[in-house]
Amino acid sequence: MNILKNAHTFHIPVMGLAYTIDSPIRVAHYGISSVISITDDELIEKMRAFYSKKFSLPYQEITQKCYDYRAERIKHYLNLVDTIVKDKVEHFKHELAQNKTTLDYYISLLPNKSELKNRLQKFIDEGLQMTENVKKYVAEHLLPGDIDVNIMTKVDKDNFDKNKQLPVEFNDAHASLRGFANSNLNSSVVLSAGMNPRLYSYFEQFSTFIRIKMVS
Repeated sequence: MNILKNAHTFHIPVMGLAYTIDSPIRVAHYGISSVISITDDELIEKMRAFYSKKFSLPYQEITQKCYDYRAERIKHYLNLVDTIVKDKVEHFKHELAQNKTTLDYYISLLPNKSELKNRLQKFIDEGLQMTENVKKYVAEHLLPGDIDVNIMTKVDKDNFDKNKQLPVEFNDAHASLRGFANSNLNSSVVLSAGMNPRLYSYFEQFSTFIRIKMVS
């Protein structure tokens, strides 16, 4: 069992449309899971441009002229977040094995009852924090927090192309779900803000979904 996967006793829930839009980039490498809203594709495209520039990654704007632009914006942003988080995790692994200050800081973030915290503290107490064994241990066990997504089910308005109504799968929430399903993420969808049977049945179109847990 990987004890680092559940190293923390909390996660960061979705907060509005924007407050947790980039939480995984900020905290996932510490093993902290968070939920981001994927409802506002305009905001998501702006965030993709911002973080692509910040991390010197390729960026090509997805405009409203692109086919299925809502889903494509969401997919590419989630893929970008996934790429950045994976890179930060690898960097953090190196820092933990090479820098005692970083290791001390990470230990301070963990709950006192954490088995992980006790193991890492033991490495320090025994003067082993810079050994190959520690490097191997961190490399094998350190996993990022989950990058879960939230879809507000009632934010599912019909969309049009030159005054012609598009099929239901191009509605906002449907497009959000499709963007997530086609992304590289292996995580969960949190549905909120009411019932939407059409959206729920749309899950059946994607083989990537294993199960849905309904919470009242």
